[in-house]
Amino acid sequence: MSVEVRIADALDRQALKEFYSREGMDFQKLASRLTPSASGMAKETMFIVGVTSEIVVAALRLDIGQDPSLGKVGFVQHFEIEDELEKTDLGLKMLEKAIEIAEEKNLRCLDALISEEKADAIKLFKNSMFDEHHREVLLRRDFKTRIF
Repeated sequence: MSVEVRIADALDRQALKEFYSREGMDFQKLASRLTPSASGMAKETMFIVGVTSEIVVAALRLDIGQDPSLGKVGFVQHFEIEDELEKTDLGLKMLEKAIEIAEEKNLRCLDALISEEKADAIKLFKNSMFDEHHREVLLRRDFKTRIF
């Protein structure tokens, strides 16, 4: 199966919505949410997709912003691949496309936030010369449960 890796356009919106829905995520929220990262708010957002037969089988969100101390930086998140294709080179192709865009836009660095549960994704990034800078812990204090 041949998969084309490219920047998504407006015609891919519905296919992206369906893909992220299959992955248990809400594309509308992913696409509209401003991304606060260690480097500030994103100024430019794009999705990179893997497409075969007009079906999105992989996607990631790439945000580009300005860090006061570094300059232009990129931030990769919501990187998902159809389960059947996770053991192929599709993940590498997707990441290479993000790196290519980062180089074209003269970014100083490219960051990624990945759940510790996704060991394969972490390995993919490390094999692509990403270094682990620090680990984060999500802390939450619950108050009372909602009835509705």
